[in-house]
Amino acid sequence: MKDLSLYLLDLAQNSLQAGATLIRFHLNELVAEGRLVIVIEDNGRGMSSVEIQQVVDPFYTTRTTRKVGLGLSLFAAAAKRCNGKLSISSQPGKGTKLTASFLLHHWDRPPLGDIAGTLIVLIAGNPYVDFIFCFQREEAKYILDTTKIKAQLEDVPIWTPTVLAFLEVDIRKGLSEFEIF
Repeated sequence: MKDLSLYLLDLAQNSLQAGATLIRFHLNELVAEGRLVIVIEDNGRGMSSVEIQQVVDPFYTTRTTRKVGLGLSLFAAAAKRCNGKLSISSQPGKGTKLTASFLLHHWDRPPLGDIAGTLIVLIAGNPYVDFIFCFQREEAKYILDTTKIKAQLEDVPIWTPTVLAFLEVDIRKGLSEFEIF
């Protein structure tokens, strides 16, 4: 995969297939430490300890549509290439939490990519799922929380083109303050 936004999209798909109704993304640039930490957390069905051991194997998948599951194994490999690592914690019935770290300025670290586009695709395609996205650099933060947005919309669905267009502009503006594009 060419950028981190595509990994987020793929990993969110895993969460959705696990029945998640809430998916959290936290991207934290720890500039002083020279690290990028990405946390993806969901409230899906979770995994047993045996499944956690198998899930980074590219030839293990619970999908019936294909015989390989490359998303997590590629994400783990990307983190490792950048002097980082991937850890997974999960419990059946309680969801899953992935934490990946990357050396922030490593030559092989994928760029962030089109985070706004990825979030809009997820929101538009899964209007009954809530997404919380946080990009943080030191103390500065940008947060998108669809639970709060839906509460403010009242009778207007979040998947309405006007709402999605507004959200995309808001995300791009919020992230542009970090100069990550």
